[in-house]
Amino acid sequence: MQYTQRRAMWVMFVVLGLLVSCGQSAAVVPTPLAPTVVVAPSPTVEPTVATGVSVNDVMLAGKNLSQLTTTLATVVLPKRELTVLTGDSTHTLTFTVSLDQQATADAVLQAVANTKVEPVVRFDNVEIQQQLESLNTTVTATSGVTLTQSADPFDVRFVTDVAQSIDTKAAEASIITALASNVISVTVPLIPSSTPVLPTSAQLSAAVNTMADAWPGIVGIYVYNLDTDEVVTTLNEKSVFSGASVMKVPILLHAYTKISTFSDAQKGWMRRMIIDSDNLAANKMLATSVDGEGTEAAYLGTQEMNKMFQALGLERTYQNMPYEGRDFLIGVLKYNIVRGPKIDGPAPNTDADPLLRTTPAEMAKVFTEIYRCSQGKGELLKLYPDTLNADRCSEILALMHENADNSRMMSGLPDDAYVSHKSGWIEDMQADVGIVTTPDKQHFLMAIYVYRDIAENGGYLVDSVAGPAIGGFAQLIYSAFVPQNK
Repeated sequence: MQYTQRRAMWVMFVVLGLLVSCGQSAAVVPTPLAPTVVVAPSPTVEPTVATGVSVNDVMLAGKNLSQLTTTLATVVLPKRELTVLTGDSTHTLTFTVSLDQQATADAVLQAVANTKVEPVVRFDNVEIQQQLESLNTTVTATSGVTLTQSADPFDVRFVTDVAQSIDTKAAEASIITALASNVISVTVPLIPSSTPVLPTSAQLSAAVNTMADAWPGIVGIYVYNLDTDEVVTTLNEKSVFSGASVMKVPILLHAYTKISTFSDAQKGWMRRMIIDSDNLAANKMLATSVDGEGTEAAYLGTQEMNKMFQALGLERTYQNMPYEGRDFLIGVLKYNIVRGPKIDGPAPNTDADPLLRTTPAEMAKVFTEIYRCSQGKGELLKLYPDTLNADRCSEILALMHENADNSRMMSGLPDDAYVSHKSGWIEDMQADVGIVTTPDKQHFLMAIYVYRDIAENGGYLVDSVAGPAIGGFAQLIYSAFVPQNK
């Protein structure tokens, strides 16, 4: 029994020893690595041109880059002609063309068989610039102004020919694009190379006189540059003409010198007087300016307004009786109304209304002072500091701008001219006086009067005769400030 137990224990120790020995052997033995195989690099194949590939009929098949570059260097491209349009002129220019060898070679090597490759070309920018400068000498002209006239003697205006030159930067880009695209013609832009030339006062005066010769009567003109305070041109500016409804602007001004705040009724009378040239509304304004009503008060208003004219230094501008007041004031009330002399002022003389008169120069003075007042300066602000200011004088001009008469001065002016004006007409005379603002913000005044003797010219001076004549003078004068381009 004891032997058997000892034998079993001995066997167990032997087995354990074997197990430990096996575990140590497995941890120590490494796994062997496979050997590294080194592969030799393949030689690079140099690209060559495919079969049948050509440039400008030069066959290039089979050539490598070095051979191709050598061959392309011998390719000579013809000069290229380009028709260049400048304004109304056409010019043919010739440009040197050179091959861009690198870009062309790349295109050839990438081309498939039997391809005609379009050469990639370059142009000499310096040559293009030189040709444009040379072309500019033929395009550029001196600015000038001329007078154009149709068969109608009252359709005359100044036109300007502004010198232009090639916009070389834009032209160079256009030419390069055209040459690269094989376009045969290109239009290059022109830009003004100088400011427009304006007619001189002498040129305008000569044109005004020529136009006046076509009028069967007497023409009075006064043109004043409000920006420079200079007289531009005149014709019979001191001759006395009937005041007519142009006098309604002084009536409006006089009311502003007397009344600080207008009632709605007064505003309505002012609008009808200026916009519609309503005579009775004008009489109401004359009366209300002296805080009265009716024809007798309107008469007193004329006397007060005449004092305003005298304060402005006007000698032959006056209104001695309200509109349509003759029958009542003279016939009924037996007023002894002062009348002007038959011949008044320098020649030429018109058959001016003895009760309502002015001259182109003196009415221009009234309008000019209203404009100056609107700019915060001038005599009116000194004479009437309590009632007038720039804003109130601007109101006067704004109302004048609403004048509904478009048949006289306005018929000769463009739509974009801003005009504050007043017209007037009687049996033998018509007139229009206005302050004009051009789109480029020039400011000037024009006074236009036309008189025609009734007995010598078949009666009443109708609008269809006087209107186009006044419009013609207005067009001519306006074109001296804003000449049209040829």
